[in-house]
Amino acid sequence: MIQKGIEETPLFREYEPLLSAMGITLVDIDELIRGNSVLVTIVIMAKEEEVNVDHCAKVYRLVYPRMELTLGDRDLQLEVTTPGLQRTIKDFYEFSLFTGRRVRVYDTSKPAWVSGIIKACDDHALTLDEVYIEDGKEMIATMVVELASIQKAKLDYRWEDNSHGN
Repeated sequence: MIQKGIEETPLFREYEPLLSAMGITLVDIDELIRGNSVLVTIVIMAKEEEVNVDHCAKVYRLVYPRMELTLGDRDLQLEVTTPGLQRTIKDFYEFSLFTGRRVRVYDTSKPAWVSGIIKACDDHALTLDEVYIEDGKEMIATMVVELASIQKAKLDYRWEDNSHGN
């Protein structure tokens, strides 16, 4: 189920301003504590370009020493990664980050998987363009999906066929 509220978590509030100052958008930050070990996973995007390994390394070098200080004797494992091509969306906040990208959502009001390009997102609804409803095999120019009716969502990368019969 998609959550709401990642922006209010302590880790997000601490690291988002630091990364933002570096030109990095914090997509997700998750902490898993197992005994004396802590695994932190950070998902990032670059604001002005495609995110690459250099961005991940830069974030790692900034965040690791800071987290290590706060954890004391615990063992820290830090993973910094990109959203990937087919990221499962965990928080409604992510829809605003992926504006202009294709997403696949399970709309319980249909019920069907709906694929479309994110045009806009607010606190109540997601507006999609070039919409394809998978069960009905139909195409719609624009569709508004209420956030409350979205059960699952993920980025939907599609290889575009540019050959046009050539």
